[in-house]
Amino acid sequence: MKSTFYLFILFITFFCYGQEKEYNSAIIKINKYIEGTLVTPYSEDDNVPLIIFIMDAGAINRDGNDRMSKNDTFKQLSHELARQGIASFRYDKRLFKMDGLGIKEHEISLDHFIKDAASAIEYFTKKYKKIIVAGHGQGSLVGMIAARQNINGFISIAGNANSLDQVIIDQIATQAPGLDKSAYTAFKQLKENGRATGYDPALESIFRYDLQPFMRSWIKYDPSEEISKLEIPILIIQGGKDLQVKPEQSEKLKETVPLAEYLFIPDMNHILKEIKGNRLENHKSYNEPFRKIIPEVITAIVNFVNK
Repeated sequence: MKSTFYLFILFITFFCYGQEKEYNSAIIKINKYIEGTLVTPYSEDDNVPLIIFIMDAGAINRDGNDRMSKNDTFKQLSHELARQGIASFRYDKRLFKMDGLGIKEHEISLDHFIKDAASAIEYFTKKYKKIIVAGHGQGSLVGMIAARQNINGFISIAGNANSLDQVIIDQIATQAPGLDKSAYTAFKQLKENGRATGYDPALESIFRYDLQPFMRSWIKYDPSEEISKLEIPILIIQGGKDLQVKPEQSEKLKETVPLAEYLFIPDMNHILKEIKGNRLENHKSYNEPFRKIIPEVITAIVNFVNK
C-alpha cells in the first residue's frame, strides 16, 4: 500500500512539473492599484510579444470572474496563448482595492481605469518590444483610449460602438418601453448638470446617487470616435450568442474602422464559450470554468499578434 502511495505522489509530481513546463507565471505589482499575473512561454526569448488584457464592467478580477461567478476565461486564454509563444498580463480592476485603500464608490471614474491601463502599458514598454492591448466589454473602450501610446495593436472583444447612455436607452426601450424616456432625460441632466434627478424609481440601479459620478465619466466617451483615433492594426471579435453586447455593435465598430480585422462567431457568448442551447445554458456557462474557449478565438488572436 505504501509503495502504491509513493507511486501516486511521484505521478502527481511529474504531472505538475510537466504542466508547469508549458508556461511561466508570476505575480506583478505595478503600483498600489494594479496587481496582476504575467504569464510567459516557458522558452521565452527577447522577441516574445505581450498582450495586456483589460477586463469588463464591474468588479472583475484578472481571471475574468466577478464575486458571483467563476468561468476563468482570461486565465484559460493566457495559458493557451503562452503555449503558442505569446506572453500576457491580466490584472484585477482597482474596484478590488477600494476597501483597502479607503476609496468610496463616488470617487471612482472611468478615467481611473484608463490611467491604470496606461500605467500597465508604460511598465511593460520597457520590457517588451511588441505590445497588444485587448479589452473585453467595458475594457474595450478603456483599451481604445489607453492604446494611443506605444502600442502595436488593439483587440476589441465584445465591445460596444455606441456610448453607454445610448446602449442603456436602447436596452430599456426594448425591455421596458416607456422607461426609456425617463432614462433619456436623466442622462441629459447628468451630462448638462452633473446630476440626474426626478427619474423613475425603476431606474434607481442605474442612477443612484453614489454611482452617478462614475456614469457621467463613462458616458462622455463614444467608442466609435475613440477607435477611429487609432493608427494601429485592430482586431474586432464578437459572438452571436452574446447576451450583453449585440452583434450590431461590433459591426458598427468595423464600419468605423474598415481596415480592422473582424471575427464573428455565431455560437460564441460574451465570455468566449460555445453555446449550442438556450439562454439557460448561456447563463450557466458563467459558472462553468471547465468550458473551453472557442478555438477560433485563440487562432485569430495568435495570427493577429504574430503579423
